[in-house]
Amino acid sequence: MASNLYGSYEEQESKTNSAEEEVYYEDELEKKHLYKEIEFAVDVEDSVVYMIGEIEDYGLYDFMVRCRAILRNRDEGDTSPINVIIDSVGGDVYEMFGIIDYIESLEKNSNIKVNTICRGKAMSAAAMILACGTGKRLASKRSTIMIHEGSSMQAGKSSDLKAAHKYNSHLESMANSILGEKTNKDKKFWSEHSKTDLYLSAKDALKLGVIDAIIN
Repeated sequence: MASNLYGSYEEQESKTNSAEEEVYYEDELEKKHLYKEIEFAVDVEDSVVYMIGEIEDYGLYDFMVRCRAILRNRDEGDTSPINVIIDSVGGDVYEMFGIIDYIESLEKNSNIKVNTICRGKAMSAAAMILACGTGKRLASKRSTIMIHEGSSMQAGKSSDLKAAHKYNSHLESMANSILGEKTNKDKKFWSEHSKTDLYLSAKDALKLGVIDAIIN
C-alpha cells in the first residue's frame, strides 16, 4: 500500500546517482515514517483520526495528511463526518490554531463536519480542539478536560520580550473568544477562569458547553 502512495522505492533509487541516493534515502525515510503514522494513527475505512499524545511541531501537517488519507479513500460526493478521537495533554498553540482552522475549512469548503471525541483526556490545546468540533463534540464519562491560560518561554532583549508578551496576550484573547463562541459561556468567563488550570469532568464540560454529550 505504501508503494501505491509513494511509488516503488527500487524504481526511484534506480533513477538517482550515488550522490543523489543519500539525499533521496533521507526523503524515503521521512515518507516511510509518514506512512507509518498514517497506518497507525488513522482508520481510513471508518473515517477515524487518532490525536494521541502531545501536539508538537508538524502537528497540523500530520493532522491534514491523516484527514486527506480518509478523503482520498472515499467515493466522490461522500461528505460523511470525520471522527477525531482525542487523548492528549495538548501542545503547541500555533499548531492548535492551524488545526482548528483546518477543521472549520473542511466544513466550509467541502461540507464535511468533524466530530471530536475525548477518550481519556483533552487538555490545554487539545481541549480547544475538542470544543471546536464542527459536528458532535463528545467525551467519555470518566474523561478529563483541562483549559488554562497559555504559557511560553522567552529570551532576548527587553523590547523583544515586551513584543512577545503583547502577542501572547493576543493569542490568549483569541482563544478565549473562540471558547466564548463555541460554549455556553462568554469570553469574559473564560478569561477569568482560565488563568489557572481549570479541570473539568465530562459532566462539568457538558454544563459549560465544551461538549454536546457524554458517551460510554
